[in-house]
Amino acid sequence: MAAKQSFRDAWLNKEDFQPWLSRIEDNPSRAFCKICKREVRAELTAIKRHKTTKMHSVYEASEQQEVQQERIPVHHGNYAANGVAVATILFACFIAEHTYHLPPQII
Repeated sequence: MAAKQSFRDAWLNKEDFQPWLSRIEDNPSRAFCKICKREVRAELTAIKRHKTTKMHSVYEASEQQEVQQERIPVHHGNYAANGVAVATILFACFIAEHTYHLPPQII
């Protein structure tokens, strides 16, 4: 079995990666996209492929237009905390959608 690729600091100096790529200190086999707030395998082909994804392109365009977006807080490696954040937002949306139909006295 081939050894896992490790993050290389030289990638941080590449013009294509410099504004958005960062290392994950406790996991050298992963890299982090600061624009998408997502982890990527620390392999050059995976990083290049991530840059071409539609999601990355949309987030990158919004960053360039200086549109301020509130994003869900990301807890690296803590999938339970991420799930709680998503569930909280979905619950708030559910409440907002279903209280709209109530009479004003109840709200």
